[in-house]
Amino acid sequence: MQTDTYSLGYSAPLVNFLAQRTAETHAAFFLPHLRPGLRLLDAGCGPGSITLGLACKVAPGQVIGIDVEDSQFSASREEARREGLKMEFRKASVYELPFEDRSFDAVFSHALLEHLSDPAAAIAEFRRVLKPGGVIGLRAGDLGGLLIDAESDGPAQAFSAYMAQQREGSKDSNVGRKLGRLLRKAGFTVEQMTASYEVISDLLMKLGPSLAQQFAAPSSFCKLDDRPGESSLFVALAWCEATGRMQ
Repeated sequence: MQTDTYSLGYSAPLVNFLAQRTAETHAAFFLPHLRPGLRLLDAGCGPGSITLGLACKVAPGQVIGIDVEDSQFSASREEARREGLKMEFRKASVYELPFEDRSFDAVFSHALLEHLSDPAAAIAEFRRVLKPGGVIGLRAGDLGGLLIDAESDGPAQAFSAYMAQQREGSKDSNVGRKLGRLLRKAGFTVEQMTASYEVISDLLMKLGPSLAQQFAAPSSFCKLDDRPGESSLFVALAWCEATGRMQ
Protein backbone atom coordinates (compact mmCIF):
# COMPACT_ATOMS: atom_id res chain seq x y z
CA MET A 1 0.00 0.00 0.00
CA GLN A 2 1.32 3.44 -0.91
CA THR A 3 2.28 5.62 2.06
CA ASP A 4 3.61 9.14 2.68
CA THR A 5 5.40 10.61 5.69
CA TYR A 6 3.86 13.69 7.32
CA SER A 7 6.76 16.14 7.13
CA LEU A 8 5.70 18.26 10.12
CA GLY A 9 5.63 15.28 12.48
CA TYR A 10 3.35 14.72 15.46
CA SER A 11 4.96 16.64 18.28
CA ALA A 12 2.65 17.50 21.19
CA PRO A 13 2.88 21.29 20.55
CA LEU A 14 1.92 20.85 16.90
CA VAL A 15 -0.96 18.44 17.58
CA ASN A 16 -2.24 20.79 20.29
CA PHE A 17 -2.16 23.67 17.84
CA LEU A 18 -4.00 21.68 15.17
CA ALA A 19 -6.63 20.72 17.75
CA GLN A 20 -7.57 24.40 18.04
CA ARG A 21 -8.92 24.40 14.49
CA THR A 22 -12.69 24.18 14.15
CA ALA A 23 -15.16 23.63 11.35
CA GLU A 24 -16.25 27.25 11.68
CA THR A 25 -12.73 28.61 11.22
CA HIS A 26 -11.24 26.10 8.77
CA ALA A 27 -14.18 24.51 6.93
CA ALA A 28 -16.53 27.48 6.63
CA PHE A 29 -16.53 27.24 2.82
CA PHE A 30 -17.95 23.71 3.01
CA LEU A 31 -20.55 24.05 5.76
CA PRO A 32 -23.32 25.47 3.49
CA HIS A 33 -23.18 22.23 1.49
CA LEU A 34 -24.00 20.07 4.51
CA ARG A 35 -27.35 19.16 6.01
CA PRO A 36 -28.65 16.86 8.75
CA GLY A 37 -28.61 13.15 7.95
CA LEU A 38 -25.63 13.04 5.58
CA ARG A 39 -22.89 10.43 5.92
CA LEU A 40 -19.55 12.23 5.70
CA LEU A 41 -15.89 11.22 5.48
CA ASP A 42 -13.20 13.55 6.86
CA ALA A 43 -9.99 12.38 5.18
CA GLY A 44 -6.76 13.28 6.95
CA CYS A 45 -8.66 14.52 10.00
CA GLY A 46 -5.68 15.04 12.32
CA PRO A 47 -6.78 15.54 15.95
CA GLY A 48 -10.41 15.61 14.85
CA SER A 49 -11.45 19.05 16.09
CA ILE A 50 -12.79 20.03 12.65
CA THR A 51 -14.42 16.61 12.38
CA LEU A 52 -16.45 17.29 15.52
CA GLY A 53 -17.90 20.45 13.98
CA LEU A 54 -18.79 18.63 10.79
CA ALA A 55 -20.54 15.94 12.84
CA CYS A 56 -22.66 18.57 14.57
CA LYS A 57 -23.65 19.95 11.16
CA VAL A 58 -24.84 16.61 9.74
CA ALA A 59 -26.26 15.08 12.96
CA PRO A 60 -28.00 12.67 13.23
CA GLY A 61 -25.95 11.57 10.22
CA GLN A 62 -22.66 9.73 10.63
CA VAL A 63 -19.14 11.15 10.30
CA ILE A 64 -15.99 9.05 10.01
CA GLY A 65 -12.58 10.65 10.41
CA ILE A 66 -9.47 8.88 9.12
CA ASP A 67 -5.77 9.57 9.50
CA VAL A 68 -2.56 7.54 9.28
CA GLU A 69 -1.65 8.53 12.86
CA ASP A 70 -4.36 7.37 15.27
CA SER A 71 -2.65 8.67 18.43
CA GLN A 72 -4.26 12.05 17.68
CA PHE A 73 -7.88 10.91 18.08
CA SER A 74 -8.32 10.29 21.81
CA ALA A 75 -9.59 13.72 22.90
CA SER A 76 -12.06 14.02 20.01
CA ARG A 77 -13.30 10.46 20.54
CA GLU A 78 -14.14 11.35 24.14
CA GLU A 79 -15.78 14.63 23.12
CA ALA A 80 -17.93 12.84 20.54
CA ARG A 81 -19.02 10.35 23.19
CA ARG A 82 -19.98 13.14 25.61
CA GLU A 83 -21.92 14.99 22.91
CA GLY A 84 -23.67 11.84 21.72
CA LEU A 85 -22.51 12.35 18.15
CA LYS A 86 -22.69 9.52 15.64
CA MET A 87 -19.04 9.48 14.61
CA GLU A 88 -15.92 7.37 14.69
CA PHE A 89 -12.22 7.65 13.99
CA ARG A 90 -10.11 5.09 12.14
CA LYS A 91 -6.50 4.65 11.17
CA ALA A 92 -6.48 4.41 7.37
CA SER A 93 -4.71 5.57 4.22
CA VAL A 94 -6.41 7.85 1.72
CA TYR A 95 -4.79 5.79 -1.02
CA GLU A 96 -6.79 2.72 0.02
CA LEU A 97 -9.96 3.74 1.83
CA PRO A 98 -11.54 0.88 3.82
CA PHE A 99 -15.05 1.66 2.59
CA GLU A 100 -17.35 0.33 -0.10
CA ASP A 101 -18.07 2.17 -3.32
CA ARG A 102 -20.71 4.90 -3.11
CA SER A 103 -20.93 4.79 0.67
CA PHE A 104 -20.73 8.53 1.55
CA ASP A 105 -22.83 11.59 0.76
CA ALA A 106 -19.92 13.98 1.35
CA VAL A 107 -16.13 13.94 1.57
CA PHE A 108 -14.05 16.66 3.23
CA SER A 109 -10.27 17.04 3.37
CA HIS A 110 -8.25 19.80 5.01
CA ALA A 111 -4.47 20.34 4.81
CA LEU A 112 -3.84 16.88 3.39
CA LEU A 113 -3.09 17.04 -0.34
CA GLU A 114 0.03 19.19 0.08
CA HIS A 115 1.53 16.31 2.09
CA LEU A 116 0.82 13.61 -0.50
CA SER A 117 3.09 12.44 -3.30
CA ASP A 118 0.03 11.47 -5.39
CA PRO A 119 -2.95 13.72 -4.60
CA ALA A 120 -4.73 12.58 -7.78
CA ALA A 121 -4.80 9.01 -6.48
CA ALA A 122 -6.35 10.16 -3.21
CA ILE A 123 -9.02 12.18 -5.02
CA ALA A 124 -9.82 9.14 -7.16
CA GLU A 125 -10.46 7.22 -3.94
CA PHE A 126 -12.67 10.05 -2.67
CA ARG A 127 -14.69 9.79 -5.87
CA ARG A 128 -14.99 6.03 -5.52
CA VAL A 129 -16.61 6.22 -2.09
CA LEU A 130 -18.95 9.12 -2.94
CA LYS A 131 -22.54 8.49 -3.97
CA PRO A 132 -23.84 9.97 -7.25
CA GLY A 133 -24.61 13.62 -6.58
CA GLY A 134 -22.30 13.60 -3.56
CA VAL A 135 -20.32 16.71 -2.62
CA ILE A 136 -16.59 17.07 -1.98
CA GLY A 137 -14.77 19.91 -0.23
CA LEU A 138 -10.98 20.31 -0.38
CA ARG A 139 -8.76 22.85 1.37
CA ALA A 140 -5.00 22.96 0.87
CA GLY A 141 -2.20 25.36 1.63
CA ASP A 142 -0.20 26.99 -1.16
CA LEU A 143 3.29 28.11 -0.17
CA GLY A 144 3.68 29.89 -3.49
CA GLY A 145 1.45 32.57 -1.99
CA LEU A 146 3.31 32.78 1.33
CA LEU A 147 3.79 36.27 2.78
CA ILE A 148 6.84 36.82 5.00
CA ASP A 149 8.32 39.87 6.69
CA ALA A 150 11.08 39.47 9.29
CA GLU A 151 14.19 41.13 10.71
CA SER A 152 16.35 38.22 9.51
CA ASP A 153 16.46 35.77 6.61
CA GLY A 154 15.69 32.90 9.01
CA PRO A 155 12.00 32.38 8.21
CA ALA A 156 12.53 32.54 4.45
CA GLN A 157 15.44 30.09 4.73
CA ALA A 158 13.34 27.74 6.84
CA PHE A 159 10.46 27.66 4.39
CA SER A 160 12.86 27.18 1.48
CA ALA A 161 14.35 24.19 3.29
CA TYR A 162 10.88 22.81 3.98
CA MET A 163 9.76 23.18 0.36
CA ALA A 164 12.97 21.51 -0.84
CA GLN A 165 12.25 18.61 1.49
CA GLN A 166 8.72 18.36 0.13
CA ARG A 167 9.98 18.32 -3.45
CA GLU A 168 12.38 15.50 -2.57
CA GLY A 169 9.35 13.52 -1.43
CA SER A 170 7.47 14.36 -4.67
CA LYS A 171 5.05 16.56 -2.74
CA ASP A 172 3.62 19.78 -4.17
CA SER A 173 3.70 22.79 -1.84
CA ASN A 174 1.67 24.74 -4.42
CA VAL A 175 -1.12 22.18 -4.82
CA GLY A 176 -3.72 24.54 -3.39
CA ARG A 177 -4.10 26.51 -6.60
CA LYS A 178 -4.55 23.25 -8.53
CA LEU A 179 -7.55 21.87 -6.62
CA GLY A 180 -10.09 22.73 -9.32
CA ARG A 181 -8.02 21.10 -12.05
CA LEU A 182 -7.50 17.99 -9.94
CA LEU A 183 -11.23 17.69 -9.27
CA ARG A 184 -12.13 18.09 -12.94
CA LYS A 185 -9.59 15.46 -14.00
CA ALA A 186 -11.10 13.08 -11.44
CA GLY A 187 -14.55 13.53 -13.00
CA PHE A 188 -16.10 16.08 -10.63
CA THR A 189 -18.05 19.17 -11.57
CA VAL A 190 -16.38 22.11 -9.80
CA GLU A 191 -18.96 24.33 -8.13
CA GLN A 192 -16.82 26.91 -6.36
CA MET A 193 -13.21 27.92 -5.76
CA THR A 194 -12.08 30.38 -3.10
CA ALA A 195 -8.91 31.47 -1.33
CA SER A 196 -7.99 33.04 1.98
CA TYR A 197 -5.04 33.83 4.24
CA GLU A 198 -4.20 32.74 7.78
CA VAL A 199 -1.59 34.59 9.83
CA ILE A 200 0.69 31.97 11.43
CA SER A 201 3.39 34.16 12.97
CA ASP A 202 2.55 33.17 16.55
CA LEU A 203 2.48 29.50 15.58
CA LEU A 204 6.00 29.67 14.19
CA MET A 205 7.30 31.46 17.27
CA LYS A 206 5.83 28.75 19.53
CA LEU A 207 6.69 25.73 17.42
CA GLY A 208 9.97 26.79 15.81
CA PRO A 209 12.22 24.54 17.95
CA SER A 210 10.07 21.42 17.52
CA LEU A 211 9.54 21.99 13.80
CA ALA A 212 13.25 22.56 13.33
CA GLN A 213 13.84 18.89 14.09
CA GLN A 214 11.75 17.99 11.04
CA PHE A 215 13.49 20.33 8.60
CA ALA A 216 16.80 20.23 6.79
CA ALA A 217 18.00 23.58 8.13
CA PRO A 218 17.36 23.79 11.90
CA SER A 219 19.66 26.80 12.23
CA SER A 220 17.13 28.84 10.27
CA PHE A 221 14.59 28.57 13.06
CA CYS A 222 17.08 30.01 15.53
CA LYS A 223 16.69 33.27 13.61
CA LEU A 224 12.90 33.47 13.84
CA ASP A 225 13.11 36.14 16.50
CA ASP A 226 16.19 38.29 16.78
CA ARG A 227 14.70 40.24 19.69
CA PRO A 228 12.85 37.96 22.15
CA GLY A 229 9.64 39.56 23.37
CA GLU A 230 9.71 42.13 20.59
CA SER A 231 9.21 40.02 17.48
CA SER A 232 8.20 41.81 14.30
CA LEU A 233 7.80 38.51 12.42
CA PHE A 234 4.82 38.35 10.05
CA VAL A 235 3.95 35.18 8.15
CA ALA A 236 0.65 34.58 6.36
CA LEU A 237 -0.23 31.26 4.74
CA ALA A 238 -2.41 31.10 1.62
CA TRP A 239 -5.26 28.57 1.69
CA CYS A 240 -7.19 27.47 -1.39
CA GLU A 241 -10.63 25.87 -1.25
CA ALA A 242 -12.67 23.99 -3.84
CA THR A 243 -16.05 22.26 -3.80
CA GLY A 244 -17.18 19.75 -6.39
CA ARG A 245 -20.06 17.44 -7.15
CA MET A 246 -20.19 13.87 -8.37
CA GLN A 247 -21.63 13.70 -11.86
